[in-house]
Amino acid sequence: MSRRLLGCLAATAVCATSTLAGAQVPDLVELSAQYMPNVRLVDPRPLEAQVSSYDGALNVPIPLGERTFLIPGAGYHVDSAAFAESPPNFIQLRAFHSVDFTLLFVQLLPDNWSLSLRFAPGLAGDFEAVDSDMLRFNALALATHGFSDDFVLGGGALASYAFGSLLPLPALYLEWKPAPALSLEMFVPAFLQAKLSLWDRLELGYRVEVAGNAYAVRDERIAAAWPCVAEAADPALPSQDDATAMPSECFDHVAYSVIAAGPTLNVRLFESLWWTSFAGHSIYRRFDMMNADDEPVSGGAQKLPNAWLVRSGLTWRIPME
Repeated sequence: MSRRLLGCLAATAVCATSTLAGAQVPDLVELSAQYMPNVRLVDPRPLEAQVSSYDGALNVPIPLGERTFLIPGAGYHVDSAAFAESPPNFIQLRAFHSVDFTLLFVQLLPDNWSLSLRFAPGLAGDFEAVDSDMLRFNALALATHGFSDDFVLGGGALASYAFGSLLPLPALYLEWKPAPALSLEMFVPAFLQAKLSLWDRLELGYRVEVAGNAYAVRDERIAAAWPCVAEAADPALPSQDDATAMPSECFDHVAYSVIAAGPTLNVRLFESLWWTSFAGHSIYRRFDMMNADDEPVSGGAQKLPNAWLVRSGLTWRIPME
């Protein structure tokens, strides 16, 4: 597989799932699990939350010609939460899911240029119910130029939910190999990684990445209660006008995002099957309760305490030959 195609695919893989952090040469199959330990929330106290994440992805490369490629794919992600020391009346939302269907189109152009287009519609939410407001759409347009076999530079634009809300953003891609065993890869605003390859079997590196999504909340304990719908006034809360719904205070979706950094270790088991691992620490964590207008509800903005994380998985890469 040519360096131009690899560089092009590496950048455009960012929209393959709900997370921008998965940007790399699109893998045929990828399975992973991630663990973050308990942290104590600022509000409500003394609540503690622990988050585990699981990912699965499948991509099927289809050559349309010598210079044209189509790669359809599908991905599934779940963030699972466990709580301790929960206060009375706290509603525990246990899991947020996302399902994405992707289509990557790559056209190799003359003079070492490449053009890539990726579209990734999907659904994201607690899946207690399904409606059109759960639809999510990520997209990317990117042009790359190979200045040599060791240096690829590209730019374009993307639309992504990786920061918890739909944002249109500029995109910059860089791949540089200053030495045969050393590589630097960057896709702004998704990730930055340096990697040392040894004996064609071991990869040591360091990675900074961004992941996130906007998860719809359809749990009836929230969606069918005040302030999302009008209810009879509660005598115990005389100051609360339950008779009138307040859409601006209705918890519609979670804006969730994590920025993390740490070392990576990948080991080739056989052929193109790799065991992958990442052990790092979060730099920023966002968990905001938003209304249908994508505005925070009262008291809904939450900056989660940072924590260590560990991720491990299996990856079946596209063979390079």
